[in-house]
Amino acid sequence: MRVFDSITDRFVPNTKESAQTYRNKIGIFQGWVSLLVNSLLFGLKLVIGLMVGAVSVIADAVHTLSDVVSSGVVIWGFKQAEKPADVEHPYGHGRAEYIATLIIAVLLVVAGIEFIETSIDRIRNPQAVTAKWWMVVLIGFTILLKELTARYAEFLSSKIASGTLHADAWHHRTDAISSLLVIAALIAGNYGYPAVDGWAGLGVSLFLIYTGFEIAKNAMDELIGKPPTTEEVESIRQIIMEVNGVLGVHDIIVHSYGHDKFVSVHVEIDAEKTTAESHDISEEVEEKLEKALGVEPTVHMDPVQPGNPLVQEVQSFLNHNWNGDERITDIHDIRVVQTENHHVILFGINVRSGMTQAQIVECCQEMERGLQEKFAGYEVNIKVSPLHRF
Repeated sequence: MRVFDSITDRFVPNTKESAQTYRNKIGIFQGWVSLLVNSLLFGLKLVIGLMVGAVSVIADAVHTLSDVVSSGVVIWGFKQAEKPADVEHPYGHGRAEYIATLIIAVLLVVAGIEFIETSIDRIRNPQAVTAKWWMVVLIGFTILLKELTARYAEFLSSKIASGTLHADAWHHRTDAISSLLVIAALIAGNYGYPAVDGWAGLGVSLFLIYTGFEIAKNAMDELIGKPPTTEEVESIRQIIMEVNGVLGVHDIIVHSYGHDKFVSVHVEIDAEKTTAESHDISEEVEEKLEKALGVEPTVHMDPVQPGNPLVQEVQSFLNHNWNGDERITDIHDIRVVQTENHHVILFGINVRSGMTQAQIVECCQEMERGLQEKFAGYEVNIKVSPLHRF
C-alpha cells in the first residue's frame, strides 16, 4: 500500500483543489495507467496467439483489447463527471461514471459471446497447438502485471469510492484469470491435448459474460437509484440530533449523482419556537451536514408539541405498544389537533421494506383501533412514509 501511495502522490499530488477535482484526476490517471498496460499486453498476446494458432490466446488478447477500450471509457467517464452543472444537467454530470461502468460491462459480455462460437468450433475440430516455453513464461508475466494493475485500481477505488475503478479492477483480474486458463491450454497442447485449447477458450468466454453481467447489475442499480446505507442514514441522523433545538429527525432522503449527494430531511422542533428561531435551526442543520458530509441539504421543519400532556400520553402509548413491532421502523411527528369541531391524533410511521400494501393497511388499522380505544372521540390520521424515506 505504501508503494501505491507513493506512486499516486508522485503523479497525482493532493493540492488545495476541491475533493471532487482530485477525485476526477485520480480516476483519469488510473485510466491512462490501464490503457498503457493493456495496450502493451494486447500486442504481446496477439503475437503469441497468431504464432501458435491458439484460439484461447487470441480470445485472451481480445479480452485485453476490450480492457484497452474500457480504459478509454474510464477516462471519458471521469472527464464527463468533472464538467460543471449546466442548464440541461443541473445536478452535474456525476452519473456519467455509471454509464462508463455500464459500457465496460457490455464490452465484456459482447466479447464473451463472440468467442463462445469460436471455442466450440475448436472443441469439435481440435488443432494441434505447440507453444514454446518462453511463450508460456511471457503469458505468466502478463498475469503478474495484470494482477498488480488490478490491485492498484482497487486501491484507488477505495481511495476515492469509485464504482468505475472497482469495475476496472475486476476487468483486469478477469483478464489475469483467463490467462491462467490459457497457460493450461498451452501446456496441454504441448503434451498432445489440443482440445483443451477450445475448452479454455470457452471458459474464458463464460467468465467474460458472468463478470460483465455482475458489473452491469451494479451500474444499473446506481443509475436507477440505490438506497443509502444504514451507516449513511445514522450518520445524518446523529449530526442533526446534535443541533440545539432539534427534537427528532425522520424521512431522510439521499439522492446520489456520482460522488455528489443531495439530502432531504424532516426535522422536529418545538412549535413554540418563533419563525426566526426555526430558520436559525434549519440553517445550522444545513451547515453541519454540508461541512461534515459534503452533501447538498434541504431541511423541512416539523413543529411538534412536546409539552402538551395529551401528546406525551399518545407518545407513551405508542412507544409501549408499538416500538417492538417488527413491521414499524420509526414513529414520528406526533401531533394532536383539538378544536371545537375536530379532535385528531396525527403522526407518521416508517415501515419495514418488503411489506405488501395489504400488510401496511392492516398495520395502520391495528394502530387506529388501539388509539381509538384508548382515546375515545379522537380520529386517527397515520401517514406512512414511502420506502425511499428513512
